[in-house]
Amino acid sequence: MAPFVTGWSSITIVAIWQTVRSANDSVLAITAGVLLVVSLIFSRYILKLPFTSSAMLYLVLLGLFHLGLIVPWALGIYDATRMSWFDPNGLSAAIDLIIYSILAFQWGLILGLSKNRNVKLMAIDSSKLEDRNIFLVGSMLFIPAALLFVVRLIGMDPSGYHRLIYSEYFRLRAESEPKLFGSGITIAYVGLCLAMAGASKKRARLTLIGAGIWVVTLFYLGFRGPALISGLIVCALASKKGIRFPKWAPWVLAGLLLVAVPIMRWAREEPLLSRSNTFSLADFNVLDGPAEMGESVRPLVETLALVGPKNYWYGKTYWIGLKTAVPTMATWDPTATESIDELAPNNWLIAVVDPWTFEHYGGLGFSAVAEPYMNFGVAGVAGYFLLLGFLLLRLDHFSIQSSYGLAAWALILGPLLWTTRNDSANFFRPAIFGLVCLGLIRLFSSGYALIAGARGPNLPTGHKVSDVG
Repeated sequence: MAPFVTGWSSITIVAIWQTVRSANDSVLAITAGVLLVVSLIFSRYILKLPFTSSAMLYLVLLGLFHLGLIVPWALGIYDATRMSWFDPNGLSAAIDLIIYSILAFQWGLILGLSKNRNVKLMAIDSSKLEDRNIFLVGSMLFIPAALLFVVRLIGMDPSGYHRLIYSEYFRLRAESEPKLFGSGITIAYVGLCLAMAGASKKRARLTLIGAGIWVVTLFYLGFRGPALISGLIVCALASKKGIRFPKWAPWVLAGLLLVAVPIMRWAREEPLLSRSNTFSLADFNVLDGPAEMGESVRPLVETLALVGPKNYWYGKTYWIGLKTAVPTMATWDPTATESIDELAPNNWLIAVVDPWTFEHYGGLGFSAVAEPYMNFGVAGVAGYFLLLGFLLLRLDHFSIQSSYGLAAWALILGPLLWTTRNDSANFFRPAIFGLVCLGLIRLFSSGYALIAGARGPNLPTGHKVSDVG
């Protein structure tokens, strides 16, 4: 472990020195990009973390959502100044925090390995990652929830649903959908995770087909984030269960997404049945996808401008996030008179910087780096990512112990990946709902086993227990 500590200590010193000495935003952005690549290489080839480990998946998305825009801009290969909010001279503080988050996250991984060098992250016997009860309950959640989502979509405008665009559907849903534990998308995600976690290899392949249809449907409707997170988690679950994909598959998929993600950004604002008719590559740039993802740096920049030592929230955002997990029949009304400081961070930010967009159900998302800063400053960022790296390593180890551990891994990691570009409120509700479902499955399965055990073995008619053996 000493070489790991020495190596990353050297990298940490160089990175922090660069943040102190450089006042140039483009140089800092390139430094952050290089640090991300070094961190990924260090995690994969020095710490030996699989590509499908929670730490690697989180680190990749953290980098894409915070550096996907500013690194190409700093390298001079993408024009970011066409975005009205972009200030090429106002990014240094945000980039410093991104650098600190990557450094702290890696230290958390090293700390986790130092506590137990024999931590296993891949299952040796995938047969123990099967449970018929989990698979059945997951299927019974996923299929009705997916159908319910489609029915509710049509129900928004039964005669003209095919003319609905993404922003209009989002407004209608926000006005009419009760805040239960989650929408059809959330319940379908929970069911999909449970079904895949409990499936045998044969059933897992069938589940992959259903997941593929669901992901493509969501993506075409414009729900790109939920679609991609669902697809990523399901593929990671399949990999943990021993299903192997062709080596070329990830590269082909990445290439397709580079084209599909930016195209769907504007295509989803066209009616469903006429999206392909307006397709054009005239203004397409292969870096539009990463750049759009990288716009999550904006909430970080805006938060730094609004929050400082005199007005930290001291954990309040996490309490607000926890409260959103409580079932309620109320609908979200952006014109309500509640205090703006009682809003979740993503709603709070858009309400402050762009009230018109907030009142019309729009948003900016948020940032995994911005929320701990909003609560506790720079120390909060360092502490949050240090703890996160440590816990994700332990979560991977827990995931290969049983099908219940694997399901819990997926139910926690999916919402957590979503928070790389959003706030903790988007984590608590789906994660708590999913874990409650998993706990109920365990409770009823254990109860049934106890009852069956108390009844004793099923004996042929006419025999007594004393006659056996």
